[in-house]
Amino acid sequence: MNTKFLVGLEPPSRATLSEQVAKQLAKRIAEGEWLPGEKLPSEAELRKAFNVGRSSLREALASLALIGLIRVRAGDGSYISEQPSIYFTSPWLRSGRLADEKTLREFAEARLSLEAEVAGLCAERITPQQLAEMDLLMEQMKASIHDAEAFAKLDLSFHLCMGEAANNGVLNNILSGIREQSMELITKSLLLEEGKENALRGHGKILEAIRTHNVVKAREAMRAHLQLFQRSYTVLLQDRQPNKG
Repeated sequence: MNTKFLVGLEPPSRATLSEQVAKQLAKRIAEGEWLPGEKLPSEAELRKAFNVGRSSLREALASLALIGLIRVRAGDGSYISEQPSIYFTSPWLRSGRLADEKTLREFAEARLSLEAEVAGLCAERITPQQLAEMDLLMEQMKASIHDAEAFAKLDLSFHLCMGEAANNGVLNNILSGIREQSMELITKSLLLEEGKENALRGHGKILEAIRTHNVVKAREAMRAHLQLFQRSYTVLLQDRQPNKG
């Protein structure tokens, strides 16, 4: 199996490293280095090729799975998707305001910063009734795992409920504007099973931190939840940019 990779990854942060690995893998997939249905090299081979740790590699693979380029089979490895990703066969990404990497990064950074703080405030201030409502939303999301439209509405309700529990009207109003601009991205991310499964895992960790009133863990869980989607869209935009030369 061909294991030739681009080298020279920049060292700054784990998030940046995983993003670079994802971009390089996406580029090679687009160039046809692996055929649809073909298995990628093992994690050990990929880690050695890119000189990165297990966490960075797995975050990169999760980003590619989220946008439909690969399918991760538990205990068996990662495979190139048999069918083209819905993201690469439709013009949705170019149709809205989030049409370039700089704009997307700015929205993602704003949402990450604000929602992490909202999660922390929610953990501090949530009432038993609001917690019960969030528990119910989680159960409804699990039941709607195969219904992308219903799941997306419940996902939004989960975040809105958290915003109300934070009890800060100014933050909530700012976030409402950001969510409106990025709603298409959020909805599209839930069309694939990997997107819904990732959302469920992320929400579960956030909710558990909120339940125990752990402000620090609630913020960390929200950051991790949003960073995965941010990295996935960055990879997608990078791959769709016209070649420059």
